[in-house]
Amino acid sequence: MRMARSILMALVLLASSLAAIGAGPRPAGAELASVATTAWGVSGLRTGTQTESIAAPIFTMERIGNVMYVGGRFLNVTNGSVTLPQASLAAFDAITGEWLPTFTPQLNGAVYALESSPDGSRLFVGGDFTTVNGTTTGALIALDPATGAIDPSWTGRVGGYQVVRDFDIDGGSLYAGGGFTTVTSAAGSNAAGRVARFDLANGAHDSAWLPLIDGGTVWGLDVSPDAGRVYLAGTFTTSNGVAAPGGFVSLETATPTNTAGVAPLQVNAVLATNQYSYDVVATNGNVFVAGSQYFVQVLNEADLALETFHLSKYAGDYQHLEVIGNRVYAGCHCRQDTTLASANGVLWSGTPPDGQVNAPTFAQAPNSWAAAFDATTGLHLPDFRPNVGSTGAGVWAIEEGLNGCIWFGGALTSTGGTTQRAMTRLCDGDTADFTRPSTPGRPIAGSVGVDSIAFSWNPSTDDVGVMAYRLYDAVTHLPIVDSTTTSTTVTGLAPGAYSFYTKAYDAAGNLSTRSGITSVTVTGVVPDTVRPSTPGRPIAGAILLDGVSFTWNPSTDNVGVAGYRLYNSVTNAVVVDVPGTATTLTGLVPGTYSYYTRSYDAAGNVSSRSAITSVTIVGVPPDTVRPSTPGKPIVGAIGPDSVFLTWNPSTDNVGVADYQVFDLATNTVVATSPTNAITLTGLVPGSYTFYVKTRDAAGNVSWKSGNTTVTITG
Repeated sequence: MRMARSILMALVLLASSLAAIGAGPRPAGAELASVATTAWGVSGLRTGTQTESIAAPIFTMERIGNVMYVGGRFLNVTNGSVTLPQASLAAFDAITGEWLPTFTPQLNGAVYALESSPDGSRLFVGGDFTTVNGTTTGALIALDPATGAIDPSWTGRVGGYQVVRDFDIDGGSLYAGGGFTTVTSAAGSNAAGRVARFDLANGAHDSAWLPLIDGGTVWGLDVSPDAGRVYLAGTFTTSNGVAAPGGFVSLETATPTNTAGVAPLQVNAVLATNQYSYDVVATNGNVFVAGSQYFVQVLNEADLALETFHLSKYAGDYQHLEVIGNRVYAGCHCRQDTTLASANGVLWSGTPPDGQVNAPTFAQAPNSWAAAFDATTGLHLPDFRPNVGSTGAGVWAIEEGLNGCIWFGGALTSTGGTTQRAMTRLCDGDTADFTRPSTPGRPIAGSVGVDSIAFSWNPSTDDVGVMAYRLYDAVTHLPIVDSTTTSTTVTGLAPGAYSFYTKAYDAAGNLSTRSGITSVTVTGVVPDTVRPSTPGRPIAGAILLDGVSFTWNPSTDNVGVAGYRLYNSVTNAVVVDVPGTATTLTGLVPGTYSYYTRSYDAAGNVSSRSAITSVTIVGVPPDTVRPSTPGKPIVGAIGPDSVFLTWNPSTDNVGVADYQVFDLATNTVVATSPTNAITLTGLVPGSYTFYVKTRDAAGNVSWKSGNTTVTITG
């Protein structure tokens, strides 16, 4: 079976074809049900990346409208039965979870960071890649989120140690953190210390804000507009030459300096090699820091003093934080046999050093792969414990989805016992809809064109409501097109045999089982060499002073008549081309004209010519009628050197052009007026006699009016 690539590109992205469905803040008590709702995922691990020791296919997720973008070091996209090459960056339908084959950028390395511009027009991508779509880019690029093409108008780039691991946006700036040591853009080039900020609109970097982070890489970054700070987490050891315990520092947004007067991060590991952080988020006056060994710390944003210390006992670093509604979700590689202990002081991951003791634990609860915390109090929410399985790498990405769902990515293998492929989508158990629509009818082929097939099918039913239908290629099992009705037309088909089936889905993304399969053969384009029949002779209708209207009997054609041309039979030149069997010619000078018609079809076949029709145009008769005589001027207001005159207007068979006021003494024109009134000025004292004549556009002049005398006294 042959399927043109244009058909794959015909997949309707729900971001443009259906209204985006927002997900509001999650209530504190709502829990996520462990029901697998995502069949598609990713597979394989790219080698040669800067995360070889972390066997996680997915490191980041970002949603724009109804599309979920997924980045990592994977090699393929797969649903278990279909596996296709698409490495490092892929897009999935945020409603149904299905892969979108219209977004296929090609990167030569892994992706660790994704961020959408506020208006959704750009997707910022960071990682350890150096080329995108065959173009050298470095590890930072802005892409078109619809096509995956590089956005040439955004010029920000990084270099040196090529890796970008996190982004955040504040106002008109994009902040980027990683391991890079140079930045370039339309603003020039500068050395950089693993963090920089760029103009959100054009990518120009801020050369006045270049802190020096050293001794390791930035892994997490979050901007706090309320505090005017940028928080960094990572494996670095110093910031602007000052020690940064635990790989954590607070910088000022106004200047590239460390925040003064704040407490250092508390470390809970004796070995210096284990004292680092992975991620940080600021919300509701709290700063959450996740890292090694096995902790989530909650700091008071005022002075960064420790408020609550959460420890996964005794395995599994926390490696990602995400604020969703009034919760902070944390992903880790903490397996099912761990517990999460909470204290108001440091909990050591091993035996405390001399002189130190573990703070008293005030709460303890089972813990595995992901945890949730109250964004205001910082307390662990033990009711959230998703029934997911993972390899040792655990959860590295969390992103808010649609319809009360949250997506988790990393090295996930199952949800509720159902196989998952590095990612899963969990939905609000109190409100989520887990009922799939009924199976729609088999697609019935209607008209089959030279490169298209029209389909219709019987509808599905659903407990909440069917949102749309999706037509699939029954050989590749890839989606072809979405339709909100029970019909659609597939176009752009090359000649060959095709098989299709349909599925229905609802707003929660539940997919029905597939319909029966329909097979159709497209024969392709057959050359049309048949000319249309001869049209009727043009019949003259109304003959105007400078034109004539024509009608004629139509032609017939084996495919269809595209239009008709009217020809001058003397010069055989085309006078007019029209789609129907009527036209009107204008602008003809007096004389005799002869015309015939031909019809043509879409293939360019032209009929024989019709019989000839001759018409005579007599032209426009000259206007020789003078206007009627205007009324005698009537004196109105008299000034020191002026007089106001009015008179009864003239009439004309075509139209009055203007009026001329004459001085009787000299019979010369003293003024011209387009109306039947005028004020004469500049008159010296004395007696004057005036009369009026009227003119039309043809130059015909009326008889003169009666005389009126007026005296100017000065």
